Amino acid sequence: MSAPRPFLTSSARARQRGAALFVAMIMMLLVLVLAVVGMRTITLESRIAGNMLQSQRLQETADGALRDGERAIQKYGLALSKCADGATTPYDGVKPCFISEARTDALGLQTSFGSIASASGFTGPYASWYPRYISTVCPKGSSATSALDAATGGCMEFYELNAQATSTDAVQNCGPLAFCLRSAINLFIK
Repeated sequence: MSAPRPFLTSSARARQRGAALFVAMIMMLLVLVLAVVGMRTITLESRIAGNMLQSQRLQETADGALRDGERAIQKYGLALSKCADGATTPYDGVKPCFISEARTDALGLQTSFGSIASASGFTGPYASWYPRYISTVCPKGSSATSALDAATGGCMEFYELNAQATSTDAVQNCGPLAFCLRSAINLFIK
């Protein structure tokens, strides 16, 4: 019988130690890449959630501004008059006024927040609104031309109400910096 041979020679053991180090380094690199990818995914998802939350806040604030404008218009139950030229707010003293006529306005369906009323109770996001006149409808037998001049009783007036919510206290164009909503409101004139 011959003597047992050693399993590995010393030079073979030295080569294996280098290979083990190389395999360990590759495994560490893979774990690092997976960790970076995971962190980027989490960062992206948190940004998406933050943007959705901000969008929801802006939408709720713009809706609140619409309701604020509706309350202001319906408070008196009187026909609104046209605001003075160059007015910076849709109020003549205490009572609201309309900025322009929606059907003959050169803006068409576009909005112009040059003359606005800040909605009460919103400090970030900020909100504002303004009304535009649409038309007056009177029951049969009433004069349509007299209702257009001064609606005195039994008529319905329709107004377009535009509202905007922004993250800053400055008026913005509707789009990525400002969330805008529009509604129509009818007002029964006694």
